[in-house]
Amino acid sequence: MGTVAIEMESMCAGILNSHAQRNKSLKDLHKNVKSLRNDARKFVADTRRFRQEMAKSLNGTLEKDREDLARDVDSLRKDFCESQKGLHSDLVSASKAWEKMSKMLKGNGVK
Repeated sequence: MGTVAIEMESMCAGILNSHAQRNKSLKDLHKNVKSLRNDARKFVADTRRFRQEMAKSLNGTLEKDREDLARDVDSLRKDFCESQKGLHSDLVSASKAWEKMSKMLKGNGVK
């Protein structure tokens, strides 16, 4: 066999080997892509489930906090009304005392 024939055989063997390696690489790549796709789907499903659970929990907490806030505001409003009633009665008493003192001073001729 001549040099050309040996080189052709070597080149053909190299082409066959590289073709086999390419096929193996493509199969491995396909397997990796499939695995990544499955992992991504699982991640999205887990994230969706976690987000739904978190939303349900937050809505429950928000509702409870809203009720607590409404109760606290109502209590503060009632306390304010009671304090205003007390202040009003104090002011009425002070006004009566002031009028009484004013009448007494006017009756004594003091300006």
